[in-house]
Amino acid sequence: MINELENLKVEVAEFMQRLYRQRLTTTSGGNISVRCGNNILITPSGTDKGLLKAEEVGIMDMSGIIVGEPFKPSIENGIHLGIYRSRRDVNAIVHAHPVAASAFAASSALLKTCYHAEAQVILGEIGYVDYCCPGTPELAEQVAAAVCQHNCVLMRNHGALCAGNSLLQAFDRLEVLETAAQINLIMRGALKDEAVELNIEALKELECFVQKC
Repeated sequence: MINELENLKVEVAEFMQRLYRQRLTTTSGGNISVRCGNNILITPSGTDKGLLKAEEVGIMDMSGIIVGEPFKPSIENGIHLGIYRSRRDVNAIVHAHPVAASAFAASSALLKTCYHAEAQVILGEIGYVDYCCPGTPELAEQVAAAVCQHNCVLMRNHGALCAGNSLLQAFDRLEVLETAAQINLIMRGALKDEAVELNIEALKELECFVQKC
């Protein structure tokens, strides 16, 4: 168990650094967690996300009590805990503020996944949560409810969150979400008169493809 915890801490730190390097979040923004038995490992608050070290990643139990070394958990720990309690299949969560996806979050627009097969397959239908002040129980409750139906959620005037059965899957979904948002902005701007969505037959074909995978 000790080795597993240490390995997961390294993985969390590496993916947070990767988020920052790829400009998917800011120095102070975003958070990552992974499930480990009846506990979660989660990034701390108030640290440089681009230089996060494994030893800075903390541990909490499912009731939100800090386990082991004291640390200041992300203010969004309530969101993470709520999701893990609601969905046993979720083992990792990535929340960040990628620019294009956050632009959609800051509008009433819906982000379409039907321009690109990868987005359609990997993201599925995107969920949306009305604005609540960050770090509040109200936001945690709404996001946890949305993730019961969706793997990817946009929080209005805030950012994006993706859940997965592994940290790699959650990270991949966030990355694809941001790419899809950039494609949407291009299609609705310079190429808006030439945008081509996947037709019904193609969408049904992709649905069958996903079910076979």
